[in-house]
Amino acid sequence: MATPFPLPVRQPPFRRIGHWLPENDDLLIDWLRGLLEEIERDKKKFKGPWVLSPEVDDLKKYVESSAELRMLAQAMLDEVPNKPPYIDDPVGNKQIKSLDDLYICFDKVMTSRAPIWRKLEYDVGLVGFPFNAVLDWPMATPSGYAFFLKPDINKKFEVILNTWKTNFLQTIASAKVLLPKEGDDIPLDEAWLSPESRKQIEDDTNLEGEHLKFEELFECDPKKDYWGFQSWDDFFIRTFKQYPDKELRPIHFKDNDDWIINSCESKPFSLQPNAKDYDKFWLKGQPYSVMDMLNKNEDYASLFVGGTVYQAFLSATSYHRWDSPISGKVLYTEVIQGTYFAAPTVTGFSNPDGPDPASPDLAQGYITHFATRAVYYIRNPKIGIIALLYVGMADVSSCEINEKFINVPEGGVEVKKGEELGMFHHGGSTYCLLVPKGTKVAFIPEATPREGQRNIPIRSPLARVYNDDIEDELRN
Repeated sequence: MATPFPLPVRQPPFRRIGHWLPENDDLLIDWLRGLLEEIERDKKKFKGPWVLSPEVDDLKKYVESSAELRMLAQAMLDEVPNKPPYIDDPVGNKQIKSLDDLYICFDKVMTSRAPIWRKLEYDVGLVGFPFNAVLDWPMATPSGYAFFLKPDINKKFEVILNTWKTNFLQTIASAKVLLPKEGDDIPLDEAWLSPESRKQIEDDTNLEGEHLKFEELFECDPKKDYWGFQSWDDFFIRTFKQYPDKELRPIHFKDNDDWIINSCESKPFSLQPNAKDYDKFWLKGQPYSVMDMLNKNEDYASLFVGGTVYQAFLSATSYHRWDSPISGKVLYTEVIQGTYFAAPTVTGFSNPDGPDPASPDLAQGYITHFATRAVYYIRNPKIGIIALLYVGMADVSSCEINEKFINVPEGGVEVKKGEELGMFHHGGSTYCLLVPKGTKVAFIPEATPREGQRNIPIRSPLARVYNDDIEDELRN
């Protein structure tokens, strides 16, 4: 591994990352088209008004109860221009113009749709975000920007997304998208455990020089239905395989407090020193505004003003659990409830270059200030107090803190470097490591955001804390 050194900061260009959202607008897929066609068939089959599930109906009634909300909701559909390329959504389907159809789409996804795998969808980046597929263009409009920042609207979406998780994604009914058995109506090429999908996951997971198969990388049983996974969510929070004589992800510098290890299997997104207390995070550069990121926590947030923020993102095929990057004491944790589909105007129709359909993906700096996120504060005598943010994005609504670290008592809870802290359900999104102003830290060269990077493995070296007397040595 290369010697770490203080790195120049380079904000990454706007690009689709993580294989969550479209890489190329011109590549067409038919997922939403199929959903809308199925809705039309069901309307003809059952006749009469569509009976929405209680959670979606609650959203509809709430929107209809307010002239402002009803206006914004309809306007975000109407403001999508009736001209190419916007007349079709980013995945090549006719744009939704009816609020009733929008609610029915939400209902269909919530009750019966687990994300499917298809190589084309992976290549264009639409793996794992069915709700976002419905909202790609509406969320890029001025009215969509206002609508999805409403706290009560986000509370309604929180209920919908959590119901989707618990009532479908965590049940055996969702497992058919993993590897269909007899009677399941899922083609093999749409299955997450198809040979093609497994190869992609293997390529994304294997370290350099390794050629392990999926069943050698993760705990599973290929002899069982769905390889032993009990649901789509069970597959997504899969764990690495345990071996008696080796670890697939060993804890580096386990007893050396000079080193911070990587908390998530992830690719670098941004590395920014001298973070401000408040900044214009909604602009194209998306600088970090520490007080907003940390929800103005009076006990801790000020420690990180002038400090360093490292942010990395999790791909759709990545490992989705979080480990502690240091040993010490967890002092406080919380889940900050926030937005789910809010995106900055710079990635929307107000952008002179036109809207970017991958706005939540590109706006990862922005969403650290707004989206639902789990926060940890951990103290180590050598490093001081660090903060960790695990941020949900769009459909990714669930940030789960492990029970040991919920309601932390006064004095804190001991944590070991490499110990599991929590996980994302329904995939993952992005995470931030915040280092306080008084702690000098040098990140490894691989932590500088670049195009085409591979994941930095979880538990591998990420940064070294250093003193003034070794600063010249590190630079050289």
